[in-house]
This record gives sequence, structure tokens and C-alpha cells, in this order.
Amino acid sequence: MMTRFLLPPVALLAASVLLACSDVAATPEEPLRTARIETVSAPAGLASREFVGRVEARYSVDLAFQVPGRLAEFAIPEGQMVEEGTLIARLEGQDYERALREARVQLQQARTDLERQQTLHERGIASDAALEDARTAYELRSVSLETMRQNLSYATIEAPFTGLLSRRLVDNFTTLSAGQPVARLQDLSELRVAIAVPESLIGALENPAGYTISARFPFLPEREFPLEFRELIAEANASSQTYTVMFALPSDLPGNILPGMTVNVRVQLDQESLPGGQAVRVPVTALSALPDGGFQVWIFDPDTGEVTARNVDTGHVEGRSVVVLDGVSAGEQIVTAGVSALREGMRVRPMSASGTSAAASQPRQG
Repeated sequence: MMTRFLLPPVALLAASVLLACSDVAATPEEPLRTARIETVSAPAGLASREFVGRVEARYSVDLAFQVPGRLAEFAIPEGQMVEEGTLIARLEGQDYERALREARVQLQQARTDLERQQTLHERGIASDAALEDARTAYELRSVSLETMRQNLSYATIEAPFTGLLSRRLVDNFTTLSAGQPVARLQDLSELRVAIAVPESLIGALENPAGYTISARFPFLPEREFPLEFRELIAEANASSQTYTVMFALPSDLPGNILPGMTVNVRVQLDQESLPGGQAVRVPVTALSALPDGGFQVWIFDPDTGEVTARNVDTGHVEGRSVVVLDGVSAGEQIVTAGVSALREGMRVRPMSASGTSAAASQPRQG
């Protein structure tokens, strides 16, 4: 028969405390996560951007007849310069000439009828209403004659300005409707370059004092042409969400530069002209996406070893870096890899340049 030994309550309490202390001692401290830390450097005085532009005419107009008809003559060949007022094309005008003659006859008849009614009215034979009807008929025939005369003039197209007839859109003897384009005329008095610009740079490019801009053509690599701001197309491209900005080329251009050509455009921006003043660049890998579409970076505090999230205002992407317009200053340290595993107030160990943690790279004390 076994004998039971009962421990006094004090002994049980002491044993519980010892076991609890043993459990605490057995739980290891969570190891510090290694993180790549980089110091944000101060930006250079100028930021360079390059764009692919397209040469455009100052004006480009598709010419059309204002009346329908059959194309009888196209007087100017494609690619030829024309002076303002030069005949470009005309319709077969027989129908409009016949309508004009008919309108003249009808007007003469209405004039004769009006004169007869005036005479009869003076004799007291014709009523006031008859005289008024004759006067109205005459005015209507007069308007009709003017319309027929105008329609005949609309059967020809003259150059509205001096320019290049860049394209012919229809062939001779084509039956055309009113308003159907037949040729394209371009004003080459000032050639322009159009580039697509992200919204973060719009404000900077509207201030010509904050940047210099030039163009270089692939077939003229030794020449660089300065550009001058002209206008901003305020409607964004639906697919790229960029805005078209127009710049003027100088007047002393070679004759072989024409609308439609591609050109390389280089912009040297003063950092002070950018939104947010001294914008900085950080690696793309330093950004964490937020649910609202914004971004944040993780700031590293070297004194405590802790990281803190901070929202930033980003600009355009340049290779593997992104321009940060606001939220980060030069000299601050940020985490540039593994940001998805971080949490607010988390302590991390900086990674050395060799790729190991700073603590691991130090010699162990014997």
C-alpha cells in the first residue's frame, strides 16, 4: 500500500513561481530583422529629363467645299508651298451657274411685278396687301440671288493662308458632300514640337525661367535647337494620363525638317522649380503602396533602431528610382528592401555594404 505525501500550501506556491521563472527564461527574445538602409542624398542643382517629341505645324487645316458636287480640278500637287488666295481645287460649276442665272431672272421678274403694283397702288387700284406681297417677293428673290452667287463661290477652294499642301485626300471626279475634306494645308511659319509630360512637371514647364529645353534630330546629331514654350493642352491623355506641351522651334531651320518628324527633347530643370522645391530620388523598392493609391516609405532612426512609416508625395519614375516631391528630406535614412515585412515601431538591424548585418560583421569577443 502506497503512502501519499501532501505538500504544504507554501511549498506549492514556491514551486509555481519557480516553474514560471523557468518558462520566461526559456522564451528566446525575437531576433532583429536585417534591413537594407540607405541615406537620402541631396539632389543636384539641375534635373535632366528626356522626351520623344513630334514636329507639328503651327496650324493644320483640312480644306473642304461648303457645297456638294463633283471634283473637276485639283490645281496644286502634294508637297507644294502655296500663297494665301491661291486656287487649290474647284467643283464642276454648271449646276451652280445655271442656278445663279435662274435666280437673276426671277429677281428681275419680281422687280417688274413690284413696280407694277406700286403704280396700281398709286392709282388706288391695288390694295396695300397686294403691294406688300410684291415687295416681300422681291426681297425673297434678292436673297435667293445672293445665295446662288455664294454657292458658286463655294464651288472653289482657295488657300486661307500661306502654307504647305501636305496631303491630297480625294481624286479628281470624285463626287463630294459638303464639308468632306479634300486636302490638308499646314502653316509652316512656325514649326512646333509636342511632348507628353506627366502632371508632376506641368507647373515647372509653365515657368520658362526654371528650365532650359532643346531638341536634337536623329539625322542632325551635331546640331541642337533651343525651344520656346508656346502652350499647354489642358486635357490629359485618357490612356497615359499625360499632358501635351507645345514648344516652338527657331525660325532658322534646315528645309528638310517637316511636320510629323520625331525629335529627341532634353529638359534641364532647376530643382527649385519642381513642386515641393528640393525634390529627392529614392529607390523604387523603398515605396510601399497604400490602399488609397498613395505611397509611404519607412524612416530608420539610428538612435533607437526603430522604423516609422511616413506618407510621401511621388513624382515621375527615373529608371530604378522615383522622384519624391514631399515627405522625405536629404540626410534621412530609409529602408530600401523588404518593406512589406515591416511594422510601425519595429526594430531592425542595418545591413552592411557587404550584405551582412552590421552586428554579424563585427569580430566576436573571446
